[in-house]
Amino acid sequence: MAPLAAQVPSRESDELFARGVRQQQAGDLPGARGAYEAALRFSPRRIDALSNLGLVYGGLRQYDRAIQTLERARDVDPKQPAVLFNLGLAYLQAGQNENARRTLASLTGSPASPYLARHYLGVSLLKLNRISEGILELEAVTRDHPEDLEAFYTLASACITTKQLDKARRIVDTVVSRQDTAEAHLITGSFWMAAKDYREAVIELRRAQELNPALPELGASLGGAYAMTGSREMAMQLFEQHLRTHASDFDTLAFLGWLYLESGRVDDAAKALMKAREIRPADLEVMFQLARIARAREQYQEAAGLLQSVVTAKPDHVRAHVLLAQTYFKLKKTMEGNREQEIVRRLNAQEESRRQKETGVSTPAPQ
Repeated sequence: MAPLAAQVPSRESDELFARGVRQQQAGDLPGARGAYEAALRFSPRRIDALSNLGLVYGGLRQYDRAIQTLERARDVDPKQPAVLFNLGLAYLQAGQNENARRTLASLTGSPASPYLARHYLGVSLLKLNRISEGILELEAVTRDHPEDLEAFYTLASACITTKQLDKARRIVDTVVSRQDTAEAHLITGSFWMAAKDYREAVIELRRAQELNPALPELGASLGGAYAMTGSREMAMQLFEQHLRTHASDFDTLAFLGWLYLESGRVDDAAKALMKAREIRPADLEVMFQLARIARAREQYQEAAGLLQSVVTAKPDHVRAHVLLAQTYFKLKKTMEGNREQEIVRRLNAQEESRRQKETGVSTPAPQ
């Protein structure tokens, strides 16, 4: 703790601080907030009260106030490990990932810092898309603290997201799948989704649903698993339910839009995909699906514009070239249509050559 000169305690402050600790431990966060705030009126630079109050604000999701309070505590003692850890966590909760990384990194190597600083440093690196660095930090945490299941969960999820399936499989088999928790079954189900074993994914995700149906990512994951096993109606229901509480979930909007389109619900597909495009305007798959909708509505000029954007950004997108050729022919642009068909033939020939080199088997020519 900080020296007494920094804390400036008083009898009133001590009593109020002790009350705040009791209320915080009992889960009464509003009561703890009031007690700590009152204690600080008697001792404004009391670092333990500032630190605890910052945590309480974070628990109440008042992240701006949490950061302001913890920055005040840091100003009292810039080298207090507990304060820096709590501040790093508050930055992370507020989405200030670079501030979180910088603050938590300042703790690494200090014998007085909590080991969880390295855990959340790994999380902040993942959120900054510095994936390999984040994985290294979490691997160190799981090696030194095998009891930290949350670190294993986060590490497994990062490996699944980055398609490091061999590494993810080892973590899932040795640690995650042995836990009968909703989070563990969600991660195991996500692994089987990435490994394209959709029936195993459904089994795991349904168990997660039994244990905690309110798990935030569950609706989207289970919907995807049902979709890939052919249960479209169930998948659409789960996606729709998920979007009621996660209206800006890009992946769910995009997947649901595709399912609507495959089911002939063109207007519903357009609404979902346009919302997805507002979130990620440059996503090529969403543009491709919107081009399909434009064609279904006989809006061929719009479809051509979307498909041209797709093939410009991804010249080997065969499906887009096929659809663009068909669209050009609808627009009576025969030369452009023939050019796209030639591109499709060339891309297919390249793919066949690649497959033959890998397998030593060629696809028989049509008789």
